[in-house]
Amino acid sequence: MAKRVVEELVDDLDGGRADTSVTFGMDGAHYTIDLTSANAERLRAALAPYVAAAAKIGRISHAGRGRTTTRVPVRSAADEAARNQAIRTWAREHELAVSDRGRLRQDLIVRFEAAGGR
Repeated sequence: MAKRVVEELVDDLDGGRADTSVTFGMDGAHYTIDLTSANAERLRAALAPYVAAAAKIGRISHAGRGRTTTRVPVRSAADEAARNQAIRTWAREHELAVSDRGRLRQDLIVRFEAAGGR
């Protein structure tokens, strides 16, 4: 007997077909939510001013199924430089204003990531 199991992500806000899962944290708690691309972009845009002003402390990785969490280091300087260059190239290709040097605007980073860049 053959069996096919189909798993479908459902947007936790509007019940539509979700494209992605977004993980975020606040006040020491970590959350994940399944969203359509549009809802994920709206969430990132809403959080962008706060993320831009915040200090990044690293990423949290949940080990196994237990409650233990481990801190995973932020990207290396070389990885960060390559990512920033990719964002600048992408922004120019989309005729968006971007500086040649210095800190990137958070709205550009959000748009780059929403477009599938990492």
